[in-house]
Amino acid sequence: MTDNDSQFQENWFEHNIPQWREWLGAFAGRAGLRALEIGSFEGRSTRWLCGNILTAPDAHIDCVDFFAVDPVYGDYHARFRKNTAAYQDKISEYAGPSFEMLRQLEGPYDIVYIDGWHSAFGALSDGVMTWPLLNVGGVMIFDDYLWLPPKLGKVAKPSGLSRRLTKLRGGDWRREALQRRIDSVAVDTPKLGVDHLLDTLRGYHEVIGSQYQLAVRKTRGFDQGQVGHDT
Repeated sequence: MTDNDSQFQENWFEHNIPQWREWLGAFAGRAGLRALEIGSFEGRSTRWLCGNILTAPDAHIDCVDFFAVDPVYGDYHARFRKNTAAYQDKISEYAGPSFEMLRQLEGPYDIVYIDGWHSAFGALSDGVMTWPLLNVGGVMIFDDYLWLPPKLGKVAKPSGLSRRLTKLRGGDWRREALQRRIDSVAVDTPKLGVDHLLDTLRGYHEVIGSQYQLAVRKTRGFDQGQVGHDT
């Protein structure tokens, strides 16, 4: 299926493909592979996963989204179904808010992609609820890790002197300026929630990529004695 056969109105995904090939390529074609996607929208990432990673006959993806008519984006659910029609036997839909739908799902998953509620609490909640469902060795990807509410506009470019000084000390002025803006509205962005989640999981994950998206690999699970019986 090509874009000519599809009904996409937005393209917020394809620039991530090189990173996804690096992060997820080792899973491609694996029998029994399972993925979970929170925030499927028109199905670009869903379709890419089905066509490039979830290629084994028994591979499957669970998609969580409101799947409703949106006042801005219209009936994106109909577009999702059109765009992913070639893979309908690999896809299960769960329509509703993630904090309700995730209670219905059972792991384990090998891949979890979180692109839901763009707030610190939303990212934290989705991460907390899905981490126990992720296999050891599995990969969790957070979209919009460095997202800012559009109402804030673009990050202002500092003076030439400031940029040179930042470069001399080995910094990245774009990243630092963006971080300052994120800090000013922290609860309204995913980054705060993701950072605090990963702080609680030190020793249980490794970061495998951190740009606009952040990806981690689960390196160990919780021991039986840690779950409700610590003394």
